[in-house]
Amino acid sequence: MKKMVFLILGATLLSSAALAEDSPEKVCKSAAELYNDGDLEGALEEAKWCVTLLEQEKQAATNQFFKDEINGFVGGELEQQNAMGFMMTNRSYEKDGMLIDVNLSAGSAGGAMQAFSAIAQLGMQSGAGKKMRIQKRTAMASNDGGSATVTITLKSGGMLQFESRDVSLDTVVEFAKAFPVEDLDNANN
Repeated sequence: MKKMVFLILGATLLSSAALAEDSPEKVCKSAAELYNDGDLEGALEEAKWCVTLLEQEKQAATNQFFKDEINGFVGGELEQQNAMGFMMTNRSYEKDGMLIDVNLSAGSAGGAMQAFSAIAQLGMQSGAGKKMRIQKRTAMASNDGGSATVTITLKSGGMLQFESRDVSLDTVVEFAKAFPVEDLDNANN
C-alpha cells in the first residue's frame, strides 16, 4: 500500500514538473537552440510543440469571452475543435428551455481564414436579411427556415454566429449585442 502511495505521489510530481517545463517561452527558445546546434529534427519537433502550446494559450484567452450567463441565458459546455488552422468554439445558451447557439470560426493570422472571411462578407453583402452594425462590426440578421441567425464579421478575420430555432430574431439580435464581441475581436487581433 505504501509503495502504491509513493508511486502515485512520484508520478504526480513528475507530471507536474513536466507541465511546468512546457511553457511556450521555454519550448520556443529550445527550438531555436536546437536549430542553432544543427539539430533540425529536434528543432522541428520543439517548434511544433511551441505552436501547439501557443494555440492552447490563444484558445484559453478566447474562451473567457464565452461568459457563463448573458441576458439571462446560461451557457452550457464549451466545445472546441482545431483543424487545418481553423479554430471552432461553440457554446449553447439556455433560458426556460430555449436555446441560442454561439459559434466562433477563427484561425491563424492570414491565409485561409482571411479568404474564408472575404467570401463570407461577399455573401453577406448579397444575401437576404437585414444588415446592421453590432459593436462596430458588420452583421447580418436573418430569419430563414424557422431559424433566427445573426452573423458578425470580425475585424480579426473570423466569423461569430448566433442562431436559434426557439426564440425570435429580435431576441437573438439583443443577445448578440450583449455578447462581448468587440472585446473578443480585439483580443484575437
